[in-house]
Amino acid sequence: MAGIGVIVNPHARGNRRRPHRVARFEAIVGDDGRVVATADLDAMERALREFRAAGIDILAVCGGDGSMYHVVSCALEVWEDQSLPLLLPLRGGTINNLSRSLGARRRRAESMLAHVVKDYRRGRTHDTVDGDLIRVNGGKYGHIVGTGMIVHFLRLYYSGRRPGPVSAMWLLVRLGLSYFLGTSLIGGVVRPFEADVTCDGERLPHRSFTLLIASTVAHIGLGVRPFYLTTRKRGHFHLLAGSSTPGQLLSRLPRFARGVPANLETLYDNLGAHVRVEFAESQSFTINGEVLAEPADVLELGPGPRVSYVRG
Repeated sequence: MAGIGVIVNPHARGNRRRPHRVARFEAIVGDDGRVVATADLDAMERALREFRAAGIDILAVCGGDGSMYHVVSCALEVWEDQSLPLLLPLRGGTINNLSRSLGARRRRAESMLAHVVKDYRRGRTHDTVDGDLIRVNGGKYGHIVGTGMIVHFLRLYYSGRRPGPVSAMWLLVRLGLSYFLGTSLIGGVVRPFEADVTCDGERLPHRSFTLLIASTVAHIGLGVRPFYLTTRKRGHFHLLAGSSTPGQLLSRLPRFARGVPANLETLYDNLGAHVRVEFAESQSFTINGEVLAEPADVLELGPGPRVSYVRG
């Protein structure tokens, strides 16, 4: 067996708060792999090429869902037509919904890595689950992609002093109060954009949208799991898109939390494999909770490869 490669994003919120994490990971992995803190994307690519040359069996990523997007997108180029190693998401970022959706049994990154290394050394079969990725504009890959309301929410969330679950819940409460009191906060998050959207060749019955989110995992955070169709059909993702108002969305929060259909006429709620979004004006979008720097005129979503995750 060729070992375990661990990528640590030192800029991720959870890792900044734990400056000794790399040393702890190295002590856990020992001679069975290598731990690399990657300060930028070039360093990440170099580490991945070294891991591929070494023939690693498990690729661990510590840095949250945004880090996973960068690592997996780059790894698919590095490994080319070969299957990726088993992927191990380690919670270390501001958003760690992937681990929650996979049913990871251990919250602490050190505990999860230690358990996986222990199984690896003993030759045990790892507890794995397969999942589909979404291909974004031909060369990027993630498990949640969105524009509109989700981008505005994330920007407001990241601007807070201490982003985290408590801050996200408090922001949600503030948005609810803003709606009932008629203040401007909710309007800044739920503001419409115009676009022509087709899903598997069928044009969606909307021109104005407040949100568009595609996902291959159930959770979006805070215990909310609106993507109840994600495991129904391989090579497909769950698409929520429409012109729903703040009041309509807030009234459906209990249904989103239970993972059942929202039953909103203003919300397209179905599976899709190929989605094309042509914006009237360029729009920012997010992959795995990271808002990309460059807005897009067109957003093309398609089926990405199927990968295997270690649940820990």
